[in-house]
Amino acid sequence: MIPHFGVKVHNKDGGYKLTADNYVKTSDKDNATSFEESKLKLEKVMTRFDLNMKYFKSLSREKFNEELHKFVASNKFYEIKDLNSVAGIYGHYVMVLDEYCQVYIGTASRNDGIKERIPQHWREKISLARLDKGECGSLHIDSFRAKDTTRIFVWRDDECTFFEDYTVNELWEGRLVAQFPIDYCLNSVMINIPKEFFHQRMRDRDLRDLKVYGKSH
Repeated sequence: MIPHFGVKVHNKDGGYKLTADNYVKTSDKDNATSFEESKLKLEKVMTRFDLNMKYFKSLSREKFNEELHKFVASNKFYEIKDLNSVAGIYGHYVMVLDEYCQVYIGTASRNDGIKERIPQHWREKISLARLDKGECGSLHIDSFRAKDTTRIFVWRDDECTFFEDYTVNELWEGRLVAQFPIDYCLNSVMINIPKEFFHQRMRDRDLRDLKVYGKSH
């Protein structure tokens, strides 16, 4: 285990940062129902991985930071260095992956709190079957590792105004996601995007996919 943002982080198989070698779980590589099935799935998910990594490298770090600072300021998020400072606190959070010019915007419920919710992303191990379902959009936040998260911003509910209904909280999360340019945002799920932003967000995602995967996709 290593300390990261003030909490102890367990090492997932393959290290604390995402690489081409640890993107797919070793057990999934070894335990597929057949060699051919495994080969085809691996080729598909690794092609998707490589294309996204190439795309991340093409992004402007200056533009990314400009969008991040604008988003943080307009929505009253602030940066934290230690997750213990939000122990038992619920609200919204932004995980920043500077190496990839990407953010992930999430919600911590009253059951988890921000301190517990963010490390859940770092511990998650996504199966090959789940990776194989991805046809569009960016890589999943849970594919990344603890050390890929380089900054954290939070909006904490100190005044107990956070909604009891988690569905309402997710809709507000969708409103936040809709504000961040999709080129720099790992949130691909569209179900929580408010209807006034939905169609534009869909168009933006299609354009991003065109840049990443090309016309054949």
